[in-house]
Amino acid sequence: MLRWIDAKFVHRPRIYLSQSILAGLSLLAILIAEDALTNGAVVAAVASSVAIVFFVPHSVASKPFRLIGGHVAAIAAALCTVGVMMLLPDAVAANQLVIHGLQGASLALVILFMTATNTEHAPAAGTALGLATSVPMNSVIFILTAALIISVVRIVLYKHLHNLI
Repeated sequence: MLRWIDAKFVHRPRIYLSQSILAGLSLLAILIAEDALTNGAVVAAVASSVAIVFFVPHSVASKPFRLIGGHVAAIAAALCTVGVMMLLPDAVAANQLVIHGLQGASLALVILFMTATNTEHAPAAGTALGLATSVPMNSVIFILTAALIISVVRIVLYKHLHNLI
């Protein structure tokens, strides 16, 4: 009957519940503190970063260098695709196929940038996608500040957090 429930959860539900609540509160604090006025993909990418830190705080993926570096790589990739978009005539840049091509290019570039700089952080792919055709300064500030806050939370709580998978 309980096959679909993780055995570790059954034995330590308090840890799972407390870390889940802490993750939700961390994202809430980020969204309130920054009065997030950015696009949904960028907020989803930041939420994914919070989830990684609270799912597997002792993994390589949740290290502050990778978390912050991955999002910086995503911003750089998006700036490249926006630069290409600005070179295109408006009629071409508005074409859905071109927009999708730029989104795909942004993903390819962020993977290249993250692997080249050893800052692999999968949620940053969402950041690259969300910014692929427009890089508003409020989104950049939101992403960088959120990555910094998440990193500080991880550093402060590191000894008290457990890998949940």
